[in-house]
Amino acid sequence: MIWYKLIFKQNQPIHIGSVEWGVINETEIFIPGWTMWGALTNQFLKRIGYSEIKKAKKLFEKITNFYPMIRQTEKPLFPEYNKGNFSFENYTTIEEFKYEFVDTIVSTAVEPLLRSAKDESLHEFEYILPKSKIDLNNKAKQLYWVGLIGFEDEVIKEINLLIKNDNNSEKKELSNLLKRIFSKIYIGGDTKYGFGEMELLDPINEVTEEKLSEWNITGNGTASIKPNFPLRQFFKFSNEIKFEGELKLLSEFDFTQNIPTVQEAGYFINVGSKVSDFNGIDLNKYHLIKGKFEKIK
Repeated sequence: MIWYKLIFKQNQPIHIGSVEWGVINETEIFIPGWTMWGALTNQFLKRIGYSEIKKAKKLFEKITNFYPMIRQTEKPLFPEYNKGNFSFENYTTIEEFKYEFVDTIVSTAVEPLLRSAKDESLHEFEYILPKSKIDLNNKAKQLYWVGLIGFEDEVIKEINLLIKNDNNSEKKELSNLLKRIFSKIYIGGDTKYGFGEMELLDPINEVTEEKLSEWNITGNGTASIKPNFPLRQFFKFSNEIKFEGELKLLSEFDFTQNIPTVQEAGYFINVGSKVSDFNGIDLNKYHLIKGKFEKIK
């Protein structure tokens, strides 16, 4: 399996669906693997046509969560729990990161005749800015997003075959091919209203085993997690596992139908949590799928 590091420059504000608290529609402050998988798959289908949906949905599954990076040369802001609070490395609390990079739109629906706000229509919409709100000497920090993606030989052959069947394309080296197809992608919600554009900037470099271990991954895409090391990917919960952090109920929806349906749902140990004891669980049976480690039967 070949692994690449993808670095995207954020060009527009983005909103990653999280939770709604009353009138507040919060944004997630990292990009889950399934969200990035959806963006890549959609962009790929735009290129080859939507007749190959079933095949395309399998091509980019070996993908991690994506985390913010302040500068292209620095390492990602990986999540962790600081005194029980979810945060990023270098930030004491997540509120510090939000203060610098997250803003809010307040809006309401209006009664046409009365020209007044409709009852119970006020809401706040959070979004992540492409640059820091703290502008020092006209040098506001630019936000980048970084993650990993892996391809097995069979998947590479399938990608080349699908692209070769595109009359406007020709077979090329995978790294060049990916850079060309994903030069611009759109992530998250409200992409039709000036949100979500990201630009693939860095060359897609092959990733070493040492770098993979920082993301909890082995070369073949299974889990590699040291005791008390913060999780970079979600891990399927089991009663045997002892950990410090938080459980999340994650649901995956099928949006190819007119009415979205839940494909699967389950409890996962949240990213940033630390597992102290797997109690004999064989990590080689847990494979990376869209930012989650799930047990393959």
